[in-house]
Amino acid sequence: MLVTDLSKEYLSAHTEFSKSLRTWFVAYGIGAPVLLLTNKEIANTLKESGNARAIAAIFLVGVCLQVMLATANKTSMWGIYYGETNPLFKNTRRYKSAWWFSEAYWIDLVIDVTTMGAFGAATFWAFSVILV
Repeated sequence: MLVTDLSKEYLSAHTEFSKSLRTWFVAYGIGAPVLLLTNKEIANTLKESGNARAIAAIFLVGVCLQVMLATANKTSMWGIYYGETNPLFKNTRRYKSAWWFSEAYWIDLVIDVTTMGAFGAATFWAFSVILV
């Protein structure tokens, strides 16, 4: 793999955007339901609609997807690191799986888009109930 100064800059930018997006997802996925539920009038409207649990579950699904993705990425990076410090580990299926996952960016993209969809749907549904 060719590593240049420019590729290091791009990786650094990618890392910062990834951290920002993950932080935003978790904050929104937890913060939005808290805001909805701490306002008694809004909370009662959601409860009375019969949709409160489903809306909360959709927010929770988005947060869980992000936590699972972060855990998978963390585990993958550990496996690659361990392979660099213990060369015999590079011959294992665990190392090859970690490497494959680190290269499969499409998994991150699918989970991020799914999270956006879940949060968007839950937010739209909540506002539809509140503003009726």
